[in-house]
Amino acid sequence: MNIIRVIRLPDLFTLLNAALGFSALLTAGRMNQSAPQAAVIFILLAAMADGLDGFLARRVGSSPLGASLDSLADLVSFGAAPAFLVLQTFDPSPQVLLAGFFYLLCGTLRLARFNTSSKNDQFFEGLPIPAAGIALSASVLLERQILTFPLMLLLALLMVSSFSYPKIRDLRAVSLLGLVLLGTGFLIWQGNDMLYAALLLMAVIMIYLASPVVISFRRKGK
Repeated sequence: MNIIRVIRLPDLFTLLNAALGFSALLTAGRMNQSAPQAAVIFILLAAMADGLDGFLARRVGSSPLGASLDSLADLVSFGAAPAFLVLQTFDPSPQVLLAGFFYLLCGTLRLARFNTSSKNDQFFEGLPIPAAGIALSASVLLERQILTFPLMLLLALLMVSSFSYPKIRDLRAVSLLGLVLLGTGFLIWQGNDMLYAALLLMAVIMIYLASPVVISFRRKGK
């Protein structure tokens, strides 16, 4: 297979996702005060690139590489990068180190299951790894290890769970989410409203985390 010939526009955004995730890893490894904030910005930009590649794939079609390429990029940007960011930001105790490995392995299993299972047009099985990565990264901004450590374990378990999470396909919802990510990224870059940025991200993700409860009630009501 000639990669250059089969690659399509959505794949370019997938590759951008991977590049931004790697940038987050490199930035998190720097031992300076602003490194965590910069790493979070890269992860948010990776999430926007991930959303664009999915949107374009549904509009113009995906290449034979699309699904596998997307999972590999997501593992870098929302699996490895957030876990490494936590380990670099907080005291790398054995418990936190093990939690980081657990989060990464659960994210890997989540993506492997997605690639090999039958696809549902309305729901994901288990928490999507981009949502987990954004939530974990946002918690780092709060600078509370006592919050981030249990959250990392919870997100890991939700990724390998069988809970149904809705696929956000509505253009208005996708656009609104993109604006939220862009706006919070700007607040983080400004450096003055870190708490507001973190709380805004956490609020959006927590609503999504609770969506299986709403779905369950709706199904019971039918």
